Amino acid sequence: MKKTFLIIFFICLNNFLFFNLEAKINNVIVAKVGKLLVTSLDIRDEILTYLIINNQEISQENINKSKNFALKNLINKAIKTNEINKFQITNYSQNDLRKYIEKVSNNLNVSTSELKNIFKINNISYEEFVEKHITELKWNTLIFSLYKNQININIIEVDNEIKQVKEDQDPKELKKIKENILNRKKEEKLNLFSRSHFSNLENSINIKFNE
Repeated sequence: MKKTFLIIFFICLNNFLFFNLEAKINNVIVAKVGKLLVTSLDIRDEILTYLIINNQEISQENINKSKNFALKNLINKAIKTNEINKFQITNYSQNDLRKYIEKVSNNLNVSTSELKNIFKINNISYEEFVEKHITELKWNTLIFSLYKNQININIIEVDNEIKQVKEDQDPKELKKIKENILNRKKEEKLNLFSRSHFSNLENSINIKFNE
């Protein structure tokens, strides 16, 4: 990706996506990311979804502020989707998906069924909202499958952290603490691999913007 060109494109985004709260948007292709397309309606839905799940007012001001952010999110999703499709990743944690939906619902102080209704009222696809997070979970599956054999944890560091815990801890509790530390360090390693892998893709994938 040519990052300089991307920044310039963000500045010019209003030429591609200008709408107000009452306007009907014509669906046009804004960008092609590898084999995937990003359209103006995709950006609209991404903006509204972002505002809704973050409990922000759907105002013209907030919409305008979110346009560049929404486009960047969609490009990132497309980059990840291309890679997921390349490796034919289908597995993901349904438990993590359930927790995520519950977290969003709880943050908005609504039930999951009420959350679906909020999307319906705002004419946004709830299924697409769910699918977006599934993409993130499949990406996690991909990163783990590629780098699981490279996750080396420094046991001395783990033991040093455990030593900082009070000595009167129950042995079972200490074992649980050790497992938590190991899991955290594994997650930190995977996050590093994830950022590195994505950065390589971002710099190599073909992204074409419509002028």
